[in-house]
Amino acid sequence: MSDQQAAQAEFALFAPYNEQVALVGDWNGWEPIPMTRGDDGWWRVSVPLADGDYQYKFQVKSKSYFAEGELVTIADPRSLVVSDDYENTCLTIKNGRRVLTSHRWQHDDHPLPSNPELVIYELHVQDFSGGPGDDQAGPKGRFQDTIDKLDYLVELGINAIELMPVSEFPGEHGWGYNPRYLFAVEKSYGTPDDLCRLVDECHARGIRVILDGVYNHTEVSMPLAHIDHNYWYYGESPDSPEHQWGPKFNYEFYDPELNCWPARQFVLDAILHWITHFHIDGIRFDATAIIKNYDVLNWLQAAIYQHLNGSKPFITIAEHVPQDPSVTGLEGPLDAAWHENFSKQIMCTIVGREQDGRQPYNLDALVSVIDPRRDGFASAQNVVNYIDNHDQDRIMWQLGQAGIIDDPAFRRVKMGAAILLTAPGMPMLWMGQEFGESAPRTQERQPIDWALLQNERNADLQRTYRGLIYLRKTTPALQADTFDVVHLDQERCIMAYKRWNDEGNIVVVVANLLDQFAGEVEIPNWPGDGTWHEYTHDYDVEVGGGVLRDSLAESEVKIYIKTG
Repeated sequence: MSDQQAAQAEFALFAPYNEQVALVGDWNGWEPIPMTRGDDGWWRVSVPLADGDYQYKFQVKSKSYFAEGELVTIADPRSLVVSDDYENTCLTIKNGRRVLTSHRWQHDDHPLPSNPELVIYELHVQDFSGGPGDDQAGPKGRFQDTIDKLDYLVELGINAIELMPVSEFPGEHGWGYNPRYLFAVEKSYGTPDDLCRLVDECHARGIRVILDGVYNHTEVSMPLAHIDHNYWYYGESPDSPEHQWGPKFNYEFYDPELNCWPARQFVLDAILHWITHFHIDGIRFDATAIIKNYDVLNWLQAAIYQHLNGSKPFITIAEHVPQDPSVTGLEGPLDAAWHENFSKQIMCTIVGREQDGRQPYNLDALVSVIDPRRDGFASAQNVVNYIDNHDQDRIMWQLGQAGIIDDPAFRRVKMGAAILLTAPGMPMLWMGQEFGESAPRTQERQPIDWALLQNERNADLQRTYRGLIYLRKTTPALQADTFDVVHLDQERCIMAYKRWNDEGNIVVVVANLLDQFAGEVEIPNWPGDGTWHEYTHDYDVEVGGGVLRDSLAESEVKIYIKTG
């Protein structure tokens, strides 16, 4: 294609108060091309480009306090792909048009689970594959490797994955909480098309994809910080020293000249970019307690749902620590929140030791976190329950540190799994939890140990999780917004609670919280005489006179379903 045949490719940069902006690209030996600022604050220029791959960046007279008046070169803040040195934006022109992705979506019409039906699996793309026992061929820790394991997740019963951040961050390994480019896909994981394929293959299997989004701050070399730092960020972050993670978006700043909120609009555009181009089904908002602005979260939530217009199930989840139920519910800005109190209380119960001021066998405290309403939430649909997540030491590691290993450890984690998967709220697993991954928490490269599944105890734990997930997904009472205490035996640390729905499906969970043999137990106030099926051991029991009589072993949980 000659220059006369080349299509005009438009380049634009929002830098409303900078005095000079030029485009530089590899198509003309990196000679600067002056750009023109419009009344809307956008600098623009069009360049004739034939089909092909190019790199470009902008030359800007900075207004940032640390480079005032200096010419700085930056990649496009809205880059979809950046060069290996992170300095340039990569651009593909095909058929005369700028190409974002070339993937052809195949499964957009596949039905996806609603929010109350979700069983979420949190995973880190780079560490989900490549560990011991992973016999996949080819490179590890990429989107394609996650695709290769989707059938494993289907067999486990997972119907939603929560991806730790996949926005471009510097370096070859990290967790992604230091994003440099909010629109770009982390290249060590694969290409934008690879991510499209992952989402499409998830949808083909009825699995929703929730993206972990970091919108409190960015990495220091983010281009916006070098264009006009205080236009998008706080000049001096108001956060405490332990939360100084990078330039902090200033969602309070309003530009009256252009009638816009710069930081808010940039982040909204980034979120809608992931929804539009990558078809994601939810956002987990990182560090909402540090964002500290419910008006902004409300504004983002409303804009997201206006954009979706009811076209698909979607969820917004807050990671709000310390826990504050007001971030969700009827008055709160987001749909749901990570249920931190649940995790802390059940962890200390499993380990059998005080943690963070929580007592392990305080039945009232345990009931108060199992029931979201008693813990301040509006409903079960407003909490994501979990034992493990990426931010804390795994429960198996904690047990090992306490000297609890082998059968006692596996009994205890099975007890926790049974409570997690029968409690009100959406359950979430951290990758490897289902088979007893026990590695200590680290941000270094640490793929999960798939070889553990060669051990009978670990394989049995995975079967237990698979069975409990199946029970949850096929039992309407366990997806309902209901919870009631049937019985609390403080002396023996035995608890029983009921779940039910309006169609007569009733489930009662009976748990021995001590790793001591309980033997014969009687549970009074049983909700109905007749035949009940015990799920975990697959037998029927007849209840008469409002009292269940059965037995409980160490750390044992039994689940009874009314059948007659």
